[in-house]
Amino acid sequence: MQEQAERSPKDSVLCYNSYVLFLMIKMFSVRLRETKGVLDLSLNHFFARKILLVRHGLTDWNYTHRFQGRTDVPLNEKGLLQAEKAARRIEGWPVDVVYSSPLTRARQTADVVAARIQKPTTVLDDLIEVHFGSWEGLHFREKMEKKDESLMKWLADPFFNAPPGAEEWDSIRQRAERAVNSVLNTEHKHIVIVSHGGMIRALLVVFLGLDPHTVWKIRSSNCSLTGIEIREHETSLAFVNDDLHLKENREGKYLPLW
Repeated sequence: MQEQAERSPKDSVLCYNSYVLFLMIKMFSVRLRETKGVLDLSLNHFFARKILLVRHGLTDWNYTHRFQGRTDVPLNEKGLLQAEKAARRIEGWPVDVVYSSPLTRARQTADVVAARIQKPTTVLDDLIEVHFGSWEGLHFREKMEKKDESLMKWLADPFFNAPPGAEEWDSIRQRAERAVNSVLNTEHKHIVIVSHGGMIRALLVVFLGLDPHTVWKIRSSNCSLTGIEIREHETSLAFVNDDLHLKENREGKYLPLW
């Protein structure tokens, strides 16, 4: 009785408020359990689609710095190993579909990924690499040593300083737009697209509205991953040129994908 008499009105109010807060938390917990399986509180609930752009693995022409373009060069031994590592990285992601360029190096990469996740590979012809015209097969280093003026212009703005006989930007852009439309006119939510360095940059222009004059400043290494998130009113770049799977730790483990 004496202890109750010594309590101030402020103490009583504080005790009451604490009790009310306890009841509110308990009611919320019950309600949350009731809606489990119906209400998705994760961030994934707000992402309509996720696109994973994958550049093909290494080829002998990549290794010796030759212009490949449409020349159908297969993966070398290291490129096949890179594809396996990329597939293991992607394996834990809920992939709905795997699209690929028709060229062998992209198909090989896509097939390794698709086999790992037990999905078929769907070929889209519009994902084929940019044609380099008369430069196909030439060594980049040789043209650099000759201080070729046309190469300097190409390096400054590749899509708008095409080599002789090469594919022009309007054609590249139209192909990229058709490829994006083909991919998005489906119900798929988690999409893998295996393509090439030039075409991946063109896809970034279409997906994100990037400037085609500067998009080549974005690096796209062999078997790297680039992520795009598409929501109702916004498309954003989640990550770019992620090749951590090619740099595995001593336990052979990778960081999780997305």
